[in-house]
Amino acid sequence: MSNTMSYVTKPSKFTRCYHPSHPLAQYIIHQIDALELRPQDIIKAMQYPLKHTMPACERLRHVLSNQHLGLDASYIDKYFTADAFLEMLFAVLKLPYEAFAEDIAQIKSGLAHYSNAVPRYSLQAQVGFDEAAWRHESVSQVGYALPKSSKG
Repeated sequence: MSNTMSYVTKPSKFTRCYHPSHPLAQYIIHQIDALELRPQDIIKAMQYPLKHTMPACERLRHVLSNQHLGLDASYIDKYFTADAFLEMLFAVLKLPYEAFAEDIAQIKSGLAHYSNAVPRYSLQAQVGFDEAAWRHESVSQVGYALPKSSKG
């Protein structure tokens, strides 16, 4: 990562729920700690509706703990795309998003190349199944009989 620095800090009451898997996430968490912001404060500043505070806090935790910063669309909601979430997070934390645009582009590029490199498999099974025999056997076991016609 070109602009990220390594921050190794002890988790504080503001950052203990985050487990960064990416250097940029460490940088963001360091800023959260410096500003002494709780997840609820961040979510409120991001203008999530009050009733969506808990899911939004979970998304924040996921993004900061995800190796791709959530850019792999592993956690989405109806309020922000993955890009817009990061952009708003940077704005709330008073971090220059543009300064890390190259880092974010590298993550996206890696995801694009990775998803194209992973082969897609399809699994099919052929099972020897005789439907006629099964119907006959299941009817005789249940004792099922067709209803008699009410005509006549």
